[in-house]
Amino acid sequence: MTIFNRVLSVEYRLGVGFDLEFPDSRPVWVYNTNTGNTETMPFQGVILHLPLCLVSFGRVYEEVYE
Repeated sequence: MTIFNRVLSVEYRLGVGFDLEFPDSRPVWVYNTNTGNTETMPFQGVILHLPLCLVSFGRVYEEVYE
């Protein structure tokens, strides 16, 4: 789901602890609509680890190599 040009996702996880994470380049698996491939891309945002649930809010971006 997209809110304020950021992606909000909720995932299942096998964990029971609480944690708050602020990554700026965590690799995540995404389906790239530009190329049509599944690949890893960096994620920048907030990740909230809850018991049996992972909530992430941020943006996924593509690195540009020169």
